[in-house]
Amino acid sequence: MDSNVPMSLRRLTAVAAVAALVCWAGCVEAEQVSCGGHYAPDCAACPQGNGEAWCNGDCTWHHGRCVLPYEVTVEESDDGGDFPFPPDTRPRGCQATYDNSRYAHLKVSVILPWLKEKWVHLRGTMQALLHFTPDDLIEEFIFISDGNVDSKEKELTAMSSKVKVIALPERQGLIRAKMKGVEVAKAPVIVFMEGHCIVNRDWLPPLLERLILDPKALAMPSLDIIPQDNWHAYHKTPPIIWRYEWNMNLITSSPGSTASSGAKAYLSPGTSGGIFAMKKDWFEYLGLFDVGMLEWGGDHFELTMKVWRCGGRIEIVPCSRIGHLFRDPGHRPYPVEVNQVVQNYKRLAHVWLKDHLDYFYRMKPEARPMKLIDMDPLYKQHEDLSCHNMTWYLENVDFEMNYEMDKICHPYITGPDKCKGELASGRYTITRDSLMPRAEYIRVKAAAEARQAAQEASAGGAAATKKPGGGGGGGGDEL
Repeated sequence: MDSNVPMSLRRLTAVAAVAALVCWAGCVEAEQVSCGGHYAPDCAACPQGNGEAWCNGDCTWHHGRCVLPYEVTVEESDDGGDFPFPPDTRPRGCQATYDNSRYAHLKVSVILPWLKEKWVHLRGTMQALLHFTPDDLIEEFIFISDGNVDSKEKELTAMSSKVKVIALPERQGLIRAKMKGVEVAKAPVIVFMEGHCIVNRDWLPPLLERLILDPKALAMPSLDIIPQDNWHAYHKTPPIIWRYEWNMNLITSSPGSTASSGAKAYLSPGTSGGIFAMKKDWFEYLGLFDVGMLEWGGDHFELTMKVWRCGGRIEIVPCSRIGHLFRDPGHRPYPVEVNQVVQNYKRLAHVWLKDHLDYFYRMKPEARPMKLIDMDPLYKQHEDLSCHNMTWYLENVDFEMNYEMDKICHPYITGPDKCKGELASGRYTITRDSLMPRAEYIRVKAAAEARQAAQEASAGGAAATKKPGGGGGGGGDEL
């Protein structure tokens, strides 16, 4: 997901990012740790005589002690030392156990494209997957080596008989590597993963549950933070949503500060694009991805537009937790050609923002002279899918993006669009005083829900496949 790390996280240090996210849900005293359902001066004080049951949150139970995760060294971790053991960050209300036979028809192909990952990260990712994933739900683990000198086939296949390694001789880019994984996947469900993650307890069944309830859902876990400078640290994130600015930057938000910290899944206007579960037939029906997008950048926006506007929904599932190593450009192990990212964005804009192109170009003026090629198949595909237009998405899914339309600005240009105030934190197209007020967000969301209810009633009461999204974690519909 480094390709799509939100600007709100990339502009902060790892520690500051955690602090900023936690503050959205209400800050706690700096000298305290979360034990799960209560706070204490340190992890050792969490149990209060109750043992492992009271050692959660920021802490983890290890060899009869309640400790911080990074105090469990690689050599002494529970499974023999191959991955940093994470704390249990699930909210209260998550199921204690799952009947895996309920998901027997939803076996999973885990697709993991990677480029120049450190072996300690790649190995830790796989070890956590093996430790916390029910084997009977896994069809295969597909590692796509995107032009790496060493595909690590010998090491990875030694870890599990279900590992398959596809070694691309030259770098194809993240988007095409993902598509290759989908092409060979045998299971009815695909889960995209990244090579610098630590999955947590019972991460998979809650995602599959959402696909049973809605086969057209894109189900995302809640992504906890592993700081880029400490693979052995793990911080719980509060409820957030993913969405986009008008320049297609991926950002996180907590609209209206109405986020719920409960166990229920909630809707999100966008997806980070790197870690999620989807039915393979739905993914293929949507024609993902555009083969004209090269290397990296843009797949998350194409996913968002196609899923939401063509009949599906994007959900975040708090009972599914995965730690992700968020890296800024300086810590990314491979180069990124910024102009290629903008080129990818321009292709997307001409298909999915065709009635709102001016907003995109005002925020991405460098895209104007770039040439587009081989666009006719995309226009034909868009027409065949018969999706909702962008206005529908703005009025029913991303209320903040709609609100910001007449308030966007650019910090680095001259002229009427130049920002005239301080940019909002983590943002590049909106000033602090132009953010959507909480009361306005709640009002617009309620109006959208009333409009949806009226449409359902006029259609004979038929249940809609989805409700207005609003932003889920920031007060959008809980499920």
